[in-house]
Amino acid sequence: MRRFLRWGWLAVLGPVGLATQPRSGDPVRGLALLSAFRDSLPAHSGNGLRCVSCHLDNGTRGRAMPWTATLSRYPRYRSRPGYEETLERRINECIARSLAGKMLREDSREMRDMVAYIATLNGRPRHDRVDTVKLAGNVTRGRQGYAASCARCHGGDGQGMPALNAPAVWGRGSYSVGAGMARQFTLATFLKHNMPYDGVDTLSAERAADIAAFVLSKARQDHPGKERDWPRGDPPLDVAYATTAARRAGKPLPPPRPLLRRRVSPDSLAK
Repeated sequence: MRRFLRWGWLAVLGPVGLATQPRSGDPVRGLALLSAFRDSLPAHSGNGLRCVSCHLDNGTRGRAMPWTATLSRYPRYRSRPGYEETLERRINECIARSLAGKMLREDSREMRDMVAYIATLNGRPRHDRVDTVKLAGNVTRGRQGYAASCARCHGGDGQGMPALNAPAVWGRGSYSVGAGMARQFTLATFLKHNMPYDGVDTLSAERAADIAAFVLSKARQDHPGKERDWPRGDPPLDVAYATTAARRAGKPLPPPRPLLRRRVSPDSLAK
């Protein structure tokens, strides 16, 4: 499928801009973009992940951050940027952080197509929240757990296995430190309720937390401007990096994590 989605001429876009046109687009093409982002828009991709690497079953799996009933929830205030976000801006944040890529113009055809697909899921009920795994985890135990439960799909070095559609979980091919998955509680919760892919509910909360701690101890791409996140000084307990507002408030700061040089500029709207 991927070789039919290399719309190279669509990859050269201008700087990020606010959405000014009505939400209209092609949901079929939108799903193709979400399913093969790097192949479809290589100039905007900074790693080997796809949008559906985390939003499983094309955004319909209730335990994996579904897109169902998402359109009606935006615009909405989010504490990480500290302002009200449109859905287009939220998608761009995922592109910049989870895909370690370059944001799209928010009035572009590609953005309208992706929003159009998400809109097709708006009539579906939003699933109940899953129980959050709020455990720090043990890196040594997590190394053993990863080898036993994860390496067969994601590789011994976390590099992923494209033939299995199993994404990289650390290194240059994985999400940046600014992604939600780079937070301990978020990743542990995702693992507990969704992994292994062929054996959901086989990980205990403790084992999921340990594996998350091990995975997040590995190097991944930086996210420029991350220090501006949570400008009100209210970062979550498991935030992966220090923020300026938290420093000013005298709050405890997380230990530094190993970072890799960014491959693609996010071209963020924030200055």
